[in-house]
Amino acid sequence: MLSMSHHTWNYQRALRAAGYRVTHQRELVMDVICESGGRMSAREVCTAVRRREATVNDATVYRNLHFLSERGLIRPVEQQGQTHYELAGPNPAHHHLACRVCGAEREVHHDVTDAFYGLVEERFGFRVTSDHLVLEGLCEVCVRASGTNAAVTHRR
Repeated sequence: MLSMSHHTWNYQRALRAAGYRVTHQRELVMDVICESGGRMSAREVCTAVRRREATVNDATVYRNLHFLSERGLIRPVEQQGQTHYELAGPNPAHHHLACRVCGAEREVHHDVTDAFYGLVEERFGFRVTSDHLVLEGLCEVCVRASGTNAAVTHRR
């Protein structure tokens, strides 16, 4: 999957096309997340924004994180009890397998989860609208390293 940056996605155009203004604060938040190349906690975004512009306070950053999330430009990702933000962009839905031991992460394309989402709708009448899923567990390396003492945390 192509990594997103200012060169691969014009988020200003996306905001304007949806009828929203491109404010300096929105640009700062988007620029910081774009340039991070990955996920950032709200605290990390606040710190990075303040390094660029000391007059922008945390409340402004949090409001803009919420605004940009609601508009689908960034995606909040809950992992190990903390919210991080990543670019949503024009990329198709994708999901992650996150290792609780070593922190390794593997991206999973939506075609892998489509069957699961279909089963949820069939059995429960619940249509999943999220385009992002994070499954936490143990990666293949950590499973092997733990040997036969690996704890099973799921139920069948």
